[in-house]
Amino acid sequence: MVIAGEDRNDRESLKILLEEQQPGLRGGIVQIRDPVRLHKATGANLSKRVRTIVNKAQGVAEKQGEGTRVACLYVHEDLDGVDGNVYLETRQRVEQEIRRQLGCGHYVLAVAEMEAWMLLFPDALSAVVKAWKVPAKYRGKDTGRFQDPKRILMREVSGTKGRRYTESDAPEVFRAVIDGGYHRSPLGSNRSWSHFYQDVELCGRQHLHG
Repeated sequence: MVIAGEDRNDRESLKILLEEQQPGLRGGIVQIRDPVRLHKATGANLSKRVRTIVNKAQGVAEKQGEGTRVACLYVHEDLDGVDGNVYLETRQRVEQEIRRQLGCGHYVLAVAEMEAWMLLFPDALSAVVKAWKVPAKYRGKDTGRFQDPKRILMREVSGTKGRRYTESDAPEVFRAVIDGGYHRSPLGSNRSWSHFYQDVELCGRQHLHG
C-alpha cells in the first residue's frame, strides 16, 4: 500500500485511518513525498502528473523487495472548496486517470479540506486538548459545506486561550478518533469522508484480498 498526499500530516492521518480499517496493512504502508497537484489538472497535464506519482509508487514498492507490487495507491488532496458538482466531477476525473495508469488506486479528495473531517468528531478534538470545543452551530451539520474548516478549528474550536490547533495536530486528532471509536458514529456528515470509507472497504475486498 502506498500513500501520497499534500504533506506529511495528511499522509500520517490517512495511514492511521487505513490501518484501523485494514489491520493487516500495519507495517506494509509506505509513503511518497512528491507534491500532489491534481485537482485542477486536465488532459495531458493530468496524465503526466499522475504518471509521476505512479512511477514513484512503483519505485518505492520495488525497494521493499524483489517482486513486491503496489497493492493499492491512495492519493490525498484537499479540494479547498465546498461540496458540490465540482467535487464529484474532479474526484471522478482524477480517480479514473489513476486507475487507467495503475489499475488499483483511490483519489481521496477532501471537502473542503481534511479539517472538515475532524469537525465530525467533537469528542476526539476534546480528547486531544480538553479546552477544544466545537460550537453547537457546527455540530450535526454537513461539514463539507463549511467554507474554511481550518479557520473554524484555529479560531472557534481552539478559543482565544491555550493551545491553538495547527496542521501538525492532524495525526493526533485522527488517532484520538480511532482510539475513542468515534469514527463509527460521526456527528454530522461529509460526503468525502463517506466516499473514503467506501473506498477502503472496496479496496479490502478487491485489491488486498481479491
